Amino acid sequence: MKALAIALACFSFSCAALAAQDAPPAQDYHFGQKLDIKRVVQAPDLDFCGIREVEMTYEDSAGKLHTLRYPVWGQGCGNEN
Repeated sequence: MKALAIALACFSFSCAALAAQDAPPAQDYHFGQKLDIKRVVQAPDLDFCGIREVEMTYEDSAGKLHTLRYPVWGQGCGNEN
């Protein structure tokens, strides 16, 4: 059972790495921009505190990959005021 869990974890990380290699260059998000997101391929890591630019790779309704760069407030701040 433990070996299966390790194999699944490796598979998921390798899929994410392959998706990142095939991802197109990032484009900056602009307020009000219309997005056609059918499926998120690689979600950003939000484990940080403060505002930082992150990138998300997604697939549109035509199956084309896009990478979007945008600022976001991290979720790793805990109970800091």
